[in-house]
Amino acid sequence: MTAYVEKGDIYFFYRPKIDAEKIQELDDIQRLYLVLAPEKKDTARLFLVGKKRLPEIPRGKSKSTQREWMMNDLTAKPKDIGEALVPLEYETKTRGEQEQGEAIPVGEGRYAIFEDDSGTRLAYRLSSPETIGKAQKTLGILAEASFVISVRNPAVDVPGFPQAKPDYPKHLKDKFADKRWIAIDDPKLLDYADAQFLLIGAHDDLSEEDVKITGKANLFKTLGLTKREWPTDALESGKLVEPQMQPGSEAPAGDRSKGGERGGKAASQTDSAAGIAKALKGVDFPCGKSELLKQAKANDAAKEIVEVLDEVSDRQFETMADVQKAVGEVR
Repeated sequence: MTAYVEKGDIYFFYRPKIDAEKIQELDDIQRLYLVLAPEKKDTARLFLVGKKRLPEIPRGKSKSTQREWMMNDLTAKPKDIGEALVPLEYETKTRGEQEQGEAIPVGEGRYAIFEDDSGTRLAYRLSSPETIGKAQKTLGILAEASFVISVRNPAVDVPGFPQAKPDYPKHLKDKFADKRWIAIDDPKLLDYADAQFLLIGAHDDLSEEDVKITGKANLFKTLGLTKREWPTDALESGKLVEPQMQPGSEAPAGDRSKGGERGGKAASQTDSAAGIAKALKGVDFPCGKSELLKQAKANDAAKEIVEVLDEVSDRQFETMADVQKAVGEVR
């Protein structure tokens, strides 16, 4: 009998490289993002996928030698995840102010994480696009698929994986003991920034799995994005497309203090997750409250960001996730 760990919506986005004028192949893409929005929770997770594509699953075969890592980049309210996907503006030492286009939606569907005799599996089924196109094929996204998924012990170095480590609490660290990888029997293992996971292709046909995936995802509603303002060709017809939005565009009617629904430059100047992260870009962890304030001021952060950072308790912050948690406590 299948034991479900969690179910929810799954979304895929790609962010093109800054200097890519035309998106035609994998080399034109900088990041592949995978978003998990669990049912009955007020948070979602944004993951980076290594090598910018999912591991290949040979058609009709139940085993694959292809494997890939993914890493938690942010756990936050779904609308804060949406803000993290808008166009970016930032300063560079050699090229001055740079712009990077929005992350482009390329798939939405439903997922389940469940346990079987071999460990834990992540399975998904897309609802959009209806037919897999060039964009999905380039990124290794199938209409439906399952992967063996396990979580890396942060105390053990693994060649080819990022050096960053999650700040797991003791009860989660104790699950690893001396193992390099463990199954995901607790969804909280997915929640911590820098947590890393191994994906190994299992099946390209969910009839081979004892799993039920039902329902329909709503990417734009869940992430608080305005559909008419985002490029949707990749999501609807499978085409590789270029960004079309501009950083700093005027936000639509709504709560302008939070950047409205569009986000962009407006959102990055507020005390949202995206705004805090941008304001503290370049800070060296671990650090204290005074270092946070110094970095925010050096980055010309908006007044409301400096004010909210000034309100957090004075403690040592190990990661950006610690800062976001502290900010949440004073909002």
